[in-house]
Amino acid sequence: MTVKLDESLTGRLTRDPMTGAFRKKETAHIQVMGSPILPEDQGSHWQTLLRQGTADGPRLAYLHIPFCRTRCSYCAFFQNRSSEEKIAGYLKALHRELAMAAEQPALTGAPFDAVYVGGGTPSDLSPQQIQELGQAIRDTLPLRSDAELTFEARFHGFDQGRFQACLDAGFNRFSLGAQSFNTELRQRLGRIDDGDTVLRALERMCNQDQAVIVADLIYGLPGQTLADWQRDLDTLVDTGVGGADLYQLILLPESQLGRAVNKGRVAPPPGTVEKAAMFEAGLNTLSRHHFNRLSVSHFGRDRRERNRYNHLSKAGAELVPFGAGGGGRVQGHGVMLERQLCRYLERIDAGEKPIAMMTQPHEEHTLRYALGGGFDLGYLDLDRLYHHEDRDLAEEAAPLFQAWQNHGLVERDGRYLNLTKAGQFWHINLQQGLNQYLDALNEQQQQARLNTMSDHYQRINTLSQQQPMSSLAQIGRQLGLTELATVQSLPTEEATVVDGRHFDRLMAALTDFGPTTTVIEVAGQILEYKGGFPEGRYGHGFYNLQGEHLRGHLDPKAVCHIAFVRRPFMRLETRSLWLFNADGQCSFKIYLGRDEKRKLLPQQVEKFEALEQELLALDATLPPAEQTLIMTQPADEARPATCPISGIQLKPGQQLSPEQDAQVRQSRCPMKRLLGR
Repeated sequence: MTVKLDESLTGRLTRDPMTGAFRKKETAHIQVMGSPILPEDQGSHWQTLLRQGTADGPRLAYLHIPFCRTRCSYCAFFQNRSSEEKIAGYLKALHRELAMAAEQPALTGAPFDAVYVGGGTPSDLSPQQIQELGQAIRDTLPLRSDAELTFEARFHGFDQGRFQACLDAGFNRFSLGAQSFNTELRQRLGRIDDGDTVLRALERMCNQDQAVIVADLIYGLPGQTLADWQRDLDTLVDTGVGGADLYQLILLPESQLGRAVNKGRVAPPPGTVEKAAMFEAGLNTLSRHHFNRLSVSHFGRDRRERNRYNHLSKAGAELVPFGAGGGGRVQGHGVMLERQLCRYLERIDAGEKPIAMMTQPHEEHTLRYALGGGFDLGYLDLDRLYHHEDRDLAEEAAPLFQAWQNHGLVERDGRYLNLTKAGQFWHINLQQGLNQYLDALNEQQQQARLNTMSDHYQRINTLSQQQPMSSLAQIGRQLGLTELATVQSLPTEEATVVDGRHFDRLMAALTDFGPTTTVIEVAGQILEYKGGFPEGRYGHGFYNLQGEHLRGHLDPKAVCHIAFVRRPFMRLETRSLWLFNADGQCSFKIYLGRDEKRKLLPQQVEKFEALEQELLALDATLPPAEQTLIMTQPADEARPATCPISGIQLKPGQQLSPEQDAQVRQSRCPMKRLLGR
C-alpha cells in the first residue's frame, strides 16, 4: 500500500529548507484524540476509569488558575479578570476537587513525577493562598522524592512575599513569561511592566538560587527585528536563568493582536526567513553559553532543570487535570474540565468531577504520543518504536522519511531518524505530516478489509462501529455509495423507501408532527432548523414553504424517493425522513423531535410509523413511474383521479366547482397541479 505524497507531508525541495520547506508553522501543539464521548455517558465512563486503577508509567498533574489582571494581546484563552472575591471562592472549590481525588486511588494511588500550576496567572494568588495550595497538593497528591513542582508566574505583582511563599510551599521550579525585555514590544503584547522592571525581578529571583528559574522568550513578534531578538537573548543569558524556552509566535487570528494585524493597525510579524534566522540565533547563543538542549525549544543551564512536565505531557504521560479549564488525559482518555467558572463551581458543589468534554483514546494513542515525544527531543528511535508499538515505521513510512531526507529535514543514522536544524525548526509540521501519513495508511488498510466483505450493509455497520461520530451519509460516501444506495442497503427494519410521488401527502402530514429538526447538507456544510415544519402553497410549479423562520421553494418533480430511516446514531434512537432526487442525492432530512431527556417524542413516532405504512400501501396503487399523476387508482379517460389529501375526484379536463376550489385553497390541496401536469 502506498500513500500519495504531497508537499504538505514532505515539504518542498529548496536550497534552504529552513526558510522554504513549508509555508508556515500551522500550530503550536499536536492533539491526539479519539472520538468524543457523549455528555450523558461521561459520568459513568469516568467512574469506570476510576475503578481500573492507576496507569503505568510517568504521572503528571495540572492545576489551572483561570484568572488574569489583563488580557495579553496574543492570547485567545482569557477566562476571568482577577478578583480577590472570585479567587477566594474558586480556591475553595479547587481544594475540594483535590480532596475528592484523595478518595480515588485511580487518581492518587501512585506517585506523581511532576505537578504544574498554570493559568491564567497563578501569581495573582496571595502569599497565604499560595502556601495553602502547595500544602493541599502535598496532602493530596503522592509525590516522588525528586518530583518537579512548577509554579507559573508573570512578573507584574510577583513580589518577594509571593516568591518566598512558593518556596515555602515546596515549589522548586518557576516558569516566568518574560516574552521580551523590549518595553515597546512588551506593550504591544499587553504586558504591564517595562523591560527594566522585568529584568530586575528576574535577576532578584535568579540570585537566590533556591529553585530553578525558567524564562520564556517569544520570537516572531510583530515589529520585532533580528537585532531586537539578539538583545533579548543576550539579556536572558546575563540574568543567570537556569532554563529557557524559545517559542515562535503562532498568531491566532481571533486574538486581539491577530485582529490588529489583520486590520493593519499593527505591523505584521516577521516572515519565515526572519523567523528562521531568529531560531538559529537562539540555538547559537544558548549553545555558546553552555546551555544544554533538553528539547527542540527548551534549554537548561542549571543541573536541576529537567523539563519533565513539558516533555512528558507531549510524550503522552498520564495527566490528571484540576481546576476550571484544565485539561489532561486519564487511561488514554482526553479530559477537559468545565471552562465557565459558574459551571465549574456548580459541579464541584454537587460533588462531581466537572468534566465538560471527554474523548476515547485514539486507536494508536501510545504510538502517536511516542512520536510526539520523539519530535520534541529532535529524533525518532525507530527500533524502540517498533519494539514498543509493534509497528515497523522504518518500513511503513520509508517513502515519507526518504522525502524528508532528500529535502534536508532529517538524517538517518541506523536506528535513529535525526532532525536537522531545518527539521527542528519545522518539527511540528513534520509530526503533523507523519500523523496524516499514518492516517492515510490506516484508511487504506481499513478499505482493504472492507473490500473483503460481501455486502454493503456489513461494510456500513463495520465503519459505523469504528467511526461512531460519522453520520450514515458520511459512512456511505466513504464506501462510494450515494445516499440513496446507502439507505437502500439497510434492512427493512432500519429503512424503507417509497415513491417520491407521495410528496404532497408527506408535506401535508409534516405540518402536524410538531417540532422537528430539518437538516440540509451542502458541500460539506450542515444547516439545521429546529421547529415545526411549515405549511406551503403551490405557485409557479413549486411548493413554497410559508414558515416564519423556514422558507423555501421545493420542486416536487425533483423528489424521486422518500425514505423512512430508523437507525441509532451516537447511541441514540433516531427516526428521520429523507427526500432524494433522481441522482440518489438527499435534498434534505427531517428528524423527529426529542423531549428534555433526549427521548423521541412518542406521538411523533406514532405519526411517523402510521405515515410509513400508509405510503407503503399507496406505493402498490401507483401507476408506472413514467406517469406522474399521484392518485389512489389508475387513471384513464373514464375513471377520475383522486387527490390523496382532500379526496376530491376529477376526470382529466374537468374543472373544480366553486366549493371544491374553496376546499383546495383551505387545505392546500395539490389537485390543480396534479391534474395540470
